[in-house]
Amino acid sequence: MFVERFEYETKYTENDFMIMNRPGGLIAFRTQPEKGFNLRSRLQFFLTDYQLESDKFSEIRIRDSFELTGYDMEGDYFYVLFQKGSSANSERYIVEINLQTEETKEISLEYIHAMDMQEFFVLNRKAVFLGISEMRPLVQIFNMEDNDVFTVQGVYSKDTNVLQMRKDSELGLIDLLVSKRDRLKIKQMSVLSFDEYGSKIREINLENPNPRENEFTEGILSPFYNYQQNVIGTYGRKRREAYLGIYIADINEFGEYDINYYTLEDFPNFYNYLSERHRERKLKQLERRIKREKDPVISDIFTTREIIPFRDGFLIYNDHFNATNTRYIPRDGVYANDAYRFYPRGSFFQGPGLGFHSRNPMLNSNRDPYNSLAWQQNGSYKFLSSYFIFINREGQVIWDNAFSLANKNRFSPGKFGEVAFDGEKLHYMYLEGNLLHLSYMKNGEVVFENQEFEIELINDNERIRDTRESSLSLSWWYSDYYLLSGKQRIRFLNDQGKEENRDVFFLTKIKVDGDLFVPEE
Repeated sequence: MFVERFEYETKYTENDFMIMNRPGGLIAFRTQPEKGFNLRSRLQFFLTDYQLESDKFSEIRIRDSFELTGYDMEGDYFYVLFQKGSSANSERYIVEINLQTEETKEISLEYIHAMDMQEFFVLNRKAVFLGISEMRPLVQIFNMEDNDVFTVQGVYSKDTNVLQMRKDSELGLIDLLVSKRDRLKIKQMSVLSFDEYGSKIREINLENPNPRENEFTEGILSPFYNYQQNVIGTYGRKRREAYLGIYIADINEFGEYDINYYTLEDFPNFYNYLSERHRERKLKQLERRIKREKDPVISDIFTTREIIPFRDGFLIYNDHFNATNTRYIPRDGVYANDAYRFYPRGSFFQGPGLGFHSRNPMLNSNRDPYNSLAWQQNGSYKFLSSYFIFINREGQVIWDNAFSLANKNRFSPGKFGEVAFDGEKLHYMYLEGNLLHLSYMKNGEVVFENQEFEIELINDNERIRDTRESSLSLSWWYSDYYLLSGKQRIRFLNDQGKEENRDVFFLTKIKVDGDLFVPEE
């Protein structure tokens, strides 16, 4: 299961490394203050290949009092956004690093409008910023070649939320999924596409056939496939915490679209996370409701986390949970589904080979006014199940099923676990404390769920003395491999045979294959 491991000696008190996918492997990076009473810090990073081998550690001095607030990868270039202070008009600059030559360049951003920064990425040497200015979303594009700044039109307005911003480097496009309320408080969903210079290419307004009763609660934009694109998410009763199901909008190359709606009537295995007795009771209630021609509802929170696209369809991963804190962010709030904010820039659409992104620190800080962790420290969320649906390109539900999460409590409403899916085998892994839990489906049938595993070392002559739980991060990487990172204290014997300890930041590559697992009797 644990096949490769990389270690870098560090102290528990030092900052954690963040990890990002890159062509050929990974980049791990952090800012680390210099020793002594001063304001100087350095950006430290190293590269690994897919076998987690690395031969060089690099450092770059950063400006005094600046903090890392965003990052992105574009080809062989790594971009890091730094900010001084936490106000909307804070001074900012970008460091551009050529990972082949380690050439660096500082780019000042004095012409960017004052905003509370929410998202940052780079597209063909154009830096794209999403922020909040005067309680309205603002998107600006900064050309690094000539320092020109362009403000994207159609976004900066009242009662408007940007649900997702994604880039398509191959097509040179920026996509925005935007929701807004009109003067009658009717919620509207739109897809806006711009070229890298900010010129609008298309605007698609998704019409709700029953706006007085129902509304789109959230949405995720897929990548383009054969010049087509999809918006997938949940929908429910207007202004009530009652979810009805999932919608899929199919958008063709001309901007025309069709929307299919799916309810519990289309999902026969939705309640498979329950015991047999409770499942039968739920199914009877559902049947009675349908006979009375009433729409079946999901009274708990039901949110779409990821879309994994294939040539013949989509795997849609959803979380089903309860907010036990009455101050839960309402579903109409901006970024209410924080899966996108915690795993930005396309990691929803993880398909084979697209890699993953670790959390963006910009979106997990107390500066983020819409981050639940910033104001809801005592929140509690009871997770009931992770629910999966495979729907083909013609809109037919091929299979659906659920893993029970056994009412596990979390302090964040974010995505519960990580999915690896190859079209047949579905592995689902999550961390609880310092233990790994694995569930497995094959062709839509649950084989096992919530099997517990301890973190192991590759070297049999060493032992884990301590694991810092707060540093652990688990992500699907590629194919049937996951990546686990964090800090540990390792006990080992030195050359004289004496026992010693070393504190390390580690990366561990984990291979999964549910067919080989034999549960204990």
